[in-house]
Amino acid sequence: MSDDVTAVAPDLPADFWEQAEIRSPLLSQHFGRFLRAYRSAQSPKVKQADLAAWLGITQGQLSKLERSPAAIHDLVKLQKWAEALHVPSDLLWFGKPHEEAGQPEATSAKATDQELTHVPRRNLLKGAGVLAVSAASSGLLANAPWQRLMDSVENDRPVDMATVQLMQDRTADFHDNEHTVPARQLLEGLLRHRTVISALLTNARTENIRNELVRTFGETEALVGWLHFDLGNANEAVQSWRKTLKIAKDSGDGPLAACALSYWSYLASSRNDTVPAVRLLQQAESYVPGNTAPATRSWVAAREAEELSRLGNETEAMRALERAFTAFDFAHPRTERHWTTFFTANRLGSLTVSTYMGLQHKDAPAIADSLLASLPPTVRKQRALALTDLTTLCVRANDYDRARALVDGAIDSTIRTESSLSRQRLLTLSSELASAKKGSPGNTIRDRIRSGLHR
Repeated sequence: MSDDVTAVAPDLPADFWEQAEIRSPLLSQHFGRFLRAYRSAQSPKVKQADLAAWLGITQGQLSKLERSPAAIHDLVKLQKWAEALHVPSDLLWFGKPHEEAGQPEATSAKATDQELTHVPRRNLLKGAGVLAVSAASSGLLANAPWQRLMDSVENDRPVDMATVQLMQDRTADFHDNEHTVPARQLLEGLLRHRTVISALLTNARTENIRNELVRTFGETEALVGWLHFDLGNANEAVQSWRKTLKIAKDSGDGPLAACALSYWSYLASSRNDTVPAVRLLQQAESYVPGNTAPATRSWVAAREAEELSRLGNETEAMRALERAFTAFDFAHPRTERHWTTFFTANRLGSLTVSTYMGLQHKDAPAIADSLLASLPPTVRKQRALALTDLTTLCVRANDYDRARALVDGAIDSTIRTESSLSRQRLLTLSSELASAKKGSPGNTIRDRIRSGLHR
């Protein structure tokens, strides 16, 4: 066994057991294939010697189990190995052998309606997923959406629209979670999701289904790039956005191209390449002309206003902001595209505050105060940005008492959400205070930022 691996298998989080590559062999009742998937799905990959030790068998025996086309039917061994790996019981097609469990051999397989009403719906769905394969020969639940997904990935079953919808729903969930879940926590699952979509594309037999999957893949790839950007992985982010742009151009999906270019503009901005950032946003705006995709158009225009304000171009910045407000009147961010769900009135307000700050407009503090008061605690990344912007405005107005009261909340929100945008703005504020004298309020705030962001 490796020196750095414990003598027992780890307790893995619930989302590990939700992965298609883990559930599929269990649904197929093939424990050997499950063991291979179990090793590969972890990061770093589990070594055969370590897994064999956890199971109490030799590495050679494990290798044979993983490669064997035949399933294992020894219930005593199956139960022992499942317990060793902490496999959730609702994913297993077997229970304890009757002599070990102390139960009569014949038990009622039919639950009453009263019993079922007390079972959480989530558990019912999981149970149905297990039943789908074991009852496939009789047709019971064989066509459940999650079962069709497994069959498409594992058994080359042609993809149907129910499976496409399932993947689109999961993509939407990832985009929704990006607003509140740290990037590091979200990225691993998103990469696995992308792999599943790629596998499904190989079994897309009709043009309509393939087009829908390609669109979903592009929306996923765009978010992969954004999460890499949030984590400081610039090269990986650019690679993902290049792929997204190619998908968008090949499929004629203008709003998707606008999304990738707008994400890319944040990277340029983080490097103080303001002019290239503006060009990226102007190119993005050209992909959503007129009344098309109003939520995306509003976001792009507001971002353009933000960058133009950094150049001191007040006339063009205010025009861009006017376009953003006009488009937002027709926008339905929650239903337009997956990435637009974040672009609420509050997010438009945040970009407005940033634009007014860049222009050193006298109304910037009032707008920032109003925005912060309106934000619910659940929109954590937006709160991080709002707190950071308001702290900066207070410092620039020499209101150091309020700045000190705000800065710790800004730092804490930034750390918790791993928001690269608010982190960048805090570092900019720290640089502005570089010349502050020791012991001064500005020096205190600068030291709090530096120590807080590196804790």
